[in-house]
Amino acid sequence: MKVTAGAFLVLLIAVAIVMILRVREVQHVKEDVGLMAPRLEEEYVEKKIMGHREAKEVIDELRDLCSDPSSLRDHLPRLREISSLAASWAAGAPAPSPELEAAVNIRQAANDLRETASNSSRNLIPSARKQLIAAENALGGARDDSNVTSGIRDRVKSLEQAQREHLQELNEAY
Repeated sequence: MKVTAGAFLVLLIAVAIVMILRVREVQHVKEDVGLMAPRLEEEYVEKKIMGHREAKEVIDELRDLCSDPSSLRDHLPRLREISSLAASWAAGAPAPSPELEAAVNIRQAANDLRETASNSSRNLIPSARKQLIAAENALGGARDDSNVTSGIRDRVKSLEQAQREHLQELNEAY
């Protein structure tokens, strides 16, 4: 009985040590990930602070454009402006934040509409509407997804949208 109790005590101490080491490892990984988020920013983008009222006006403008797909081609310059504005908002927003999430979703919606305008065989209006709902929800505080992982996800999505914009500009030039 003494041997079993002693072995159990040694096993319990070993498990406790492993758990303490795992917690420290997770803390280090979390710190490293937190340091990575600010480094995932676009170069040469002016940082602007997002005004919620202005963002909601942009969302409403994009929603109106979703309702009239035949006019999208006429609004390509404005869609470029909105995309650029949303990029500035994303650059100026802390990671994580509702503003960053909203800016990235607005930017993606504008890019979806740009792509639909220049390539009529691709209808990305449903995707744009989905992004606008997500942007509105982020600004309205519908859910609190403010953790380091969501900040990194939003920064990466912003970088993806930048790449998409470069490709779109090439397509529009030809």
